[in-house]
Amino acid sequence: MNWFYWGSLALVSAVTLQLTDRRRWLTGHLLLIALAGLALAGYRSVSAQASPFWQLVIVGLKVAAYIILPIVILVVAVSFVRYSYRLLRKEGWHFHYTLLAIVGILLVLMLGLSVINGLTWHWQWLWKLLGLALVLTAYFTFSFLAYLVACGTTRLGRLGPVDAIIVLGAGLMPDGRPTRTLSYRLKAAAKLYRQQRAHDHHAVTIVVSGGQGADEVLPESTAMRHYLVALGIPLDVIKEENQSTSTAENLRFSHTLLVKKQPFYRAAMVTSDYHVLRANILARQMRLNVYGYGARTPWYYLPFAIFREYLALIMMYRWTNLSAVGILTLSYLFWLIKII
Repeated sequence: MNWFYWGSLALVSAVTLQLTDRRRWLTGHLLLIALAGLALAGYRSVSAQASPFWQLVIVGLKVAAYIILPIVILVVAVSFVRYSYRLLRKEGWHFHYTLLAIVGILLVLMLGLSVINGLTWHWQWLWKLLGLALVLTAYFTFSFLAYLVACGTTRLGRLGPVDAIIVLGAGLMPDGRPTRTLSYRLKAAAKLYRQQRAHDHHAVTIVVSGGQGADEVLPESTAMRHYLVALGIPLDVIKEENQSTSTAENLRFSHTLLVKKQPFYRAAMVTSDYHVLRANILARQMRLNVYGYGARTPWYYLPFAIFREYLALIMMYRWTNLSAVGILTLSYLFWLIKII
């Protein structure tokens, strides 16, 4: 296989997608494929011409990788469990806070079964099952890394003048004040509004988007409006959208408000940095001229937020991911049958 050819093709495709519309998860996948392909091409070129000393170094690096990889997996698994435990203590019980712990336990279980099977049981069927688990783990690890890369690429590029700023809701405290995550979004929106007004003299509308949850004392949009006014934003530039309960509804209902005033508007969508990619993808799928603008996230919440957002993307593209899992499983079973 010509790794240089495939790596170069993936790189050209990624750059093309990035230049035409940066609101894609696929760009992250293509950049990782490009990196892997070009790295393998470079490795093959170097190893084919390496002296005996450097060939020995390469073999040593391979052995080190085989030794280090299980240690890295174990450290990541333990970190997942510890983080979930600390988050539960800090935020209280929620099932979704345990998801990282569940992943960590499954990784430890895989490593434990591999060690026990290698030392005592020697069950061939278990090796085959663990092999399939490793293949699927590698697939989801790759797609997670692609998500992290795409989180960066989707925020590249100059925002430019906008007609509106849409601020996505993120929950309220029991007393009706914005959560810390939401306050960061509102501060980022206020900063962006001032930047837009400083560089361009046309009016900029701010749409605060968020309905009232069952455990909230008032609509999120109302609390967001009060917060922005306290930050010095003029009341007359703020519009409330108080019916939405999801990101898709945030965008749809905000669009309904904005399109009445200006049919061909361009808007910035202020949300948390980890959420920009999925929000951008939704905006692209809805054919809206809206681009994400990231606000900071509380540091203690960020690992969980990133993982939850990745799971949301997996569900958004569930049929694609189910197809990929099915193809990988069938390919692995075919390979097993072929080598028997």
